[in-house]
Amino acid sequence: MKLSALISTIALLFILTSCEQATPKTELQKKMELDSFSKAKYGESSDEHVKKMVDATMAKALLDTIGLYKAPVKVLSAKIVKEEYSSYRNVYLKYKNVSGKTIAAIKFNWYGVNAFNEPADLGNSYAAGFGGGFTDDALKPGHSDDGTWSVLSRDAKKIKIAWPTEVSFTDGTTWKIKYSQSPN
Repeated sequence: MKLSALISTIALLFILTSCEQATPKTELQKKMELDSFSKAKYGESSDEHVKKMVDATMAKALLDTIGLYKAPVKVLSAKIVKEEYSSYRNVYLKYKNVSGKTIAAIKFNWYGVNAFNEPADLGNSYAAGFGGGFTDDALKPGHSDDGTWSVLSRDAKKIKIAWPTEVSFTDGTTWKIKYSQSPN
C-alpha cells in the first residue's frame, strides 16, 4: 500500500512538473504570427498589404472624376523637372483656356510615379503619388500658360496624369470637377 501511494505520488509529481503552462504571447509575437499568415497568403506583411489596399482605394477615389472632358482648362503637358541648384524635383504643367471666358484662378491635381512605377512623393500627405497646386494668374480665352510647382520630391520620375479640379472666372462664376463618390 505504501509502495502504490509512493508510485502514485511520484507519477502525480512527474505529470505536474512535465506540464508547462502556455506563456502569454507578447504583442511582438502576435504580430509576427499574423505577419506569417499574411506573408503566406499575400506574399507581404500585413502592414504592407493594408498600406497597398489603402493606397489603391485612395487612388481610385481621387482618379474617379466625372465631366473632366467639359473642363474649361486642358492640361497640354505635365512632367517632372529637376532644378539645377537642387536634387529635388518639381512639377511642370502647360495648360490652355478652352472656354469662352477669362480665367481668374485654377486648381490642379496630379498623379506621378517613381522609377519603379510606384506612387511618388508629390507633396500630398494622405495619398501617395498625388499632389496639387494652383495659379491665380489670369488666362484669356484660347491662350496657353505654364507653371512649375515646387513639391520637393526626391523620387518622382513621371507625371502620369494632371487635371484641373476647380476654375474661377473673372465674372465670378466657377467650374468644379465632380467626383462620383461625392454626395452632390
